[in-house]
Amino acid sequence: MRTKFFKKSDLKLLLNCFLIALIFSSGFYANFAKGDAVTLSATVTSSLTFVATTGAGDQFGDVAAGGAYDFATTTLSVTTNSATGYKVELYGVNQGTLSASTTMYLSPSSYSTSLADQTEWTPGYSGASISTTTAGTAVIRGSLDSTDLLAFRAMSASSTNGGSFLATTWWGTTDADGTAKWAGVSSSTASFVTGRVIGQPGAGSYSPSAHLNTVNYYLKVGASQTTGAYTAPLVFTATAI
Repeated sequence: MRTKFFKKSDLKLLLNCFLIALIFSSGFYANFAKGDAVTLSATVTSSLTFVATTGAGDQFGDVAAGGAYDFATTTLSVTTNSATGYKVELYGVNQGTLSASTTMYLSPSSYSTSLADQTEWTPGYSGASISTTTAGTAVIRGSLDSTDLLAFRAMSASSTNGGSFLATTWWGTTDADGTAKWAGVSSSTASFVTGRVIGQPGAGSYSPSAHLNTVNYYLKVGASQTTGAYTAPLVFTATAI
């Protein structure tokens, strides 16, 4: 029987093929076993729900000309996930439009007859930014422009999860007469929207529950005030910051 011998060239070819197969299989295994990191990301967007409510029992109702002053209230409810806080603005629809300093008119029959306003609210500023630790234009009742007028303030009572909504430097440390501060409703044509801000809870005020705060209105009319139904349309706006 003849023994078959491989030629040297055949052995070299066979060895090359083996090496190629080994390199391929090693590379395949390395690619298969190699790890890679993946990072998931998501941004939770800001949301805010706002409701301003003045019920029938919260209105001024019948006010006697020349009589005692009366109060009305609006409840503000803000629910937001903003970690940097929110702001609430207030302005009178007719204030600054039909008269430079009038919010409540005998309407719809007559815009020539109105009730006086306290000096328009302007918040405290530190440089170009609103500062809740700097006094605005609100004053105690004894320092009002006149006893016969319309004014408002943010209350400390009935505040839930309010954070720093009640800026005590702006509105007084308590709701007690002589401490509570009052101001006139801001103009609808104010040059700066920030001039309408009545509360601005900042970072750290977040709560999963609604922030409830009360706005209190003061009204006293003079003995010679014309009888009739006066109205003052107001706009509240809440914005996450």
